[in-house]
Amino acid sequence: MILSAPTTRTSAALTAARPVANHPRVLRFSKLLLVAALAISIGLHWALLQSVAWVGMVVNYAQSAPLGEALAKTFDGQHPCKLCKLVKDGQHAEKKQEAQKTEIKFEVFLSVSCVTLYPPSFAPLPAALATAMSARSESPPLPPPRLLPG
Repeated sequence: MILSAPTTRTSAALTAARPVANHPRVLRFSKLLLVAALAISIGLHWALLQSVAWVGMVVNYAQSAPLGEALAKTFDGQHPCKLCKLVKDGQHAEKKQEAQKTEIKFEVFLSVSCVTLYPPSFAPLPAALATAMSARSESPPLPPPRLLPG
């Protein structure tokens, strides 16, 4: 009786056998990229930057005043930091671009030219074709043939 050692595939062989698109790191990266693109498309980057600005302002104001006063200064709107101003300007510029894009889309949509449709003309059949069509008056064979001749 001959015993053979079990064959094991190395991780390099397993990785080589699997397509690159199904690799776990590629799938994880593609999902992360998709989530980031969706987050940016709905404006979550502004909310993230604003949150970072607020945390920084609370920490900065809390060093020289009690926490309640630091929170009040942060959210009263009278003491914006540089990052708050940057977020506000960015959001304003983004809204301005969206308004311009909307105007362009409506202009293209509303600039449809008038299309005129004419009914088809019915010309009489040529006499030779009409004669050929009326000359064939026999009915098809019953039952229909099973095989085509030839």
